[in-house]
Amino acid sequence: MAEKKKKKKRTAAEMHRTVQDQVQALPYAVSHLEKEGKRTQAFIVKYLTGPVLRFINKLMNRTRYKGPEGQKRKQSEQMKRHLEQRQKAVEYMQGELRKAQKRQTKRGPGPGR
Repeated sequence: MAEKKKKKKRTAAEMHRTVQDQVQALPYAVSHLEKEGKRTQAFIVKYLTGPVLRFINKLMNRTRYKGPEGQKRKQSEQMKRHLEQRQKAVEYMQGELRKAQKRQTKRGPGPGR
């Protein structure tokens, strides 16, 4: 019998981060499902999953950001998230530029060059 690996228990900060990301992505998920024609699933995400996630996020905010040290933690986490998102955006744009340059070199110089 194969041994089962123990799941690594996630910290409250990791779980909170996941919930925050999911809450932030809700409108995009709903519109994506509607575009794919999955109206029932979009309805479930919008009116069942969404409110539950927002409520969980509110509870986690209340417990983790309580008091003056909580405010400092909230500010530092927001700054960290902001910087991570900017870094990801920069990396994405660099990748797109590389792809465009590859396409340009594959084509070769045009007739006017």
